Amino acid sequence: MIRIISSSLLIMLCVFANAQNRDIDLLRNINKNRSSTATRIFTLASNSVYIIPFAYPAITFAVGKITKSSPLVQESFFSAASLATAGLLSYSIKIIVKRPRPYITYPNQLIIDKASTTYSFPSGHTTFAFCTASSMALYYKKWYVAVPVYAWAGSVAFSRMYLGKHYPTDVIVGIILGT
Repeated sequence: MIRIISSSLLIMLCVFANAQNRDIDLLRNINKNRSSTATRIFTLASNSVYIIPFAYPAITFAVGKITKSSPLVQESFFSAASLATAGLLSYSIKIIVKRPRPYITYPNQLIIDKASTTYSFPSGHTTFAFCTASSMALYYKKWYVAVPVYAWAGSVAFSRMYLGKHYPTDVIVGIILGT
């Protein structure tokens, strides 16, 4: 755990060293040509983080109990503990770093639908999505599970930039924390 945190901090320092201009330029390019259909799709992807990461351990636990599968019940506790740890780390880093959302730092340069009340760095949505995807991929160890769950997690990560909520570096660190 200490290695993960120290590696993440080192990556953050390297990324932030001279990357703020590239960070906002990339975000502007992702955010600028929005369509109503794509916005609806990416809003749905982003909002799925309020359900999927929390439904997975609950459903896994229920199925494990019904089928009397102790490995499945154990997976439900591991995935719940992973989500709790990732969420705590992500939120703690947000409070320590206090990076404003990109639409606050660069007003009138990004298209957003709804403002968020928390800090930007790292992306909590991305952290939860990649934590869930990693839990599922590690437990099931099948490509036909890993590919769709990582595709979903990737769509959540991209949605956070498309919707103007996070810088690319916020998303990258969210991927690292979640994984």
